[in-house]
Amino acid sequence: MTVAFVSKQSSGIARVLHGVTRIAADVPRRARVTYDRALHPSRHASVRRKLAKNVPPKRILVLCYGNVCRSPYLQAALQRELPEVQVMSAGFIGAGRSVPPIALELGRKRGFELATHRSTLVTPAAIRDADVVVVMDAEQARRVAGSFPITLDKIVIAPDLAPKFAGVRAIRDPMNQPVNVFISAFDHLDRCAATLVGALRTAR
Repeated sequence: MTVAFVSKQSSGIARVLHGVTRIAADVPRRARVTYDRALHPSRHASVRRKLAKNVPPKRILVLCYGNVCRSPYLQAALQRELPEVQVMSAGFIGAGRSVPPIALELGRKRGFELATHRSTLVTPAAIRDADVVVVMDAEQARRVAGSFPITLDKIVIAPDLAPKFAGVRAIRDPMNQPVNVFISAFDHLDRCAATLVGALRTAR
């Protein structure tokens, strides 16, 4: 058996093992997607009821990871529809950063001027003062609940607001992604904003 043959055989085994590992790793993810898809109608109905039955908020805090793409956009969308509510946004890393050019351009096309926005770090005071805290996924909800004194009924997971399940229980972070990912994320946030605004207007 030559060295070349052994090397080729080892390479083939390595590829097979890599493929098996990828498939195994993908099983929990697919199971989670199936689970979240099945629960989405009840989660959607639940968050609408929660928003509609509570006293209309005076302050809404929108959170995402870096506070430069998703949360500034949703903040602007909510503020336009709810001028009587103070809508703020923040993130978990990197204060003082501006909105990336792609998001600025898309925001302007949708009537939002995000050029003056600078990222802000979330603080205990911001969480405490907010009546509703909107996050981008379940992991962020767990992070907020575990790091700050907040009741779970104040936390809203944004994708639960969307009328239809969008393939994952998260608003995908478009940072450093192509323009189509930004468009998809902002479209998703528009649908979430419409549900939130509608539910709050029902509560009045």
